[in-house]
Amino acid sequence: MFLTSNELPDTADDPRQRLEEFTTALGALSRHIGRTFGSVDAANRELFGGSAGQVPVALRLTVLRALVRKVDDRAPTPKLLPKNVTDQLGSYVYALFDPRDRSIFYVGAGRGNRIFTLVWTALGENDKLTESGEKAPLSTPETEAALRRIKAIYEAGYAVEHYVVSDALNPRSDADHTAAVTAEAVIAALGLVEPHRGECVLTNLAGTTEESEADRTAVPIAELVRQYSAAPAPELPTPCVVLRINEAKKASPEAVRELASKPWPAGTAARGVDGLPIVVVADNIVRAVYRATGWEAAGRSEENGGTILYRFVGEADAELEEKFVNTRVTPDRLGLKRWPSHGWAPRLTRALPRPVARPKASRP
Repeated sequence: MFLTSNELPDTADDPRQRLEEFTTALGALSRHIGRTFGSVDAANRELFGGSAGQVPVALRLTVLRALVRKVDDRAPTPKLLPKNVTDQLGSYVYALFDPRDRSIFYVGAGRGNRIFTLVWTALGENDKLTESGEKAPLSTPETEAALRRIKAIYEAGYAVEHYVVSDALNPRSDADHTAAVTAEAVIAALGLVEPHRGECVLTNLAGTTEESEADRTAVPIAELVRQYSAAPAPELPTPCVVLRINEAKKASPEAVRELASKPWPAGTAARGVDGLPIVVVADNIVRAVYRATGWEAAGRSEENGGTILYRFVGEADAELEEKFVNTRVTPDRLGLKRWPSHGWAPRLTRALPRPVARPKASRP
């Protein structure tokens, strides 16, 4: 009716102009698919630029009425963390992230469910504060500013993103250790606001790949809950090799096998083991287990003096997968501080390599 009628108020006589305005309204809707708004005013402002927008009143009101009939409640707030997760998190540093402009707007420290108290307070969810045993933060200029920001985020139809910058912190009197932990936390926080295109602004992240990014940047609290809730893997078979492939976390079984077929720096000892178990880990969760029945040369590494790389031949081992898939394996299980950047972590004997001194407790 808007396109064909000249009787609607505040509409142009030229049908071509009305078509352009109609297209503008559709474009605004398509750019905000999946969003929710806390009020009609917020939807009008975000979609059409408020009363000064380019969409006529008649069309704007029609669209807003349709949204009001279908709109959901605001984005849900976080649920309480399970006790087994908070026990493993220990003392931690966290950052609250505004998805609207990819900015960190608050950094705090605590234990338990402290990471959520500002959001619960801002949105009046006192029942969650009581259930968790947490108290509302003291009223200070800093917390009041954070509460206003949180309300604006949810009013705009978004949700605050919660990241853990550093967890399982243990006090030490060593000043060098404290400085190293602080530096790692700062790098993890700043990694959140990297543009993720072209050259890194923070040079500490130079050379970071998708494989190694999880070691250098803060972790979403939901990911830590998933990791900490997973049962620790049983004793790893000896010998075996763990392949750290973070791309496997969202991949099908067929895609995981394809990812695992990339060239690896497999030495003579590994290639000499008949039926060597190959354990694929992504974000410290086992995704697949294979048996290597053979090896094929696959070129040379551009690093480490041109080391020959190999692909393994083999298929999934159903018995080992039933035992290990969806359990948690952390690098310390192999005597390592963190996973190697190339992702190849062999365990060929029961004697583990001597652990490297850690500047901080490792994240799972």
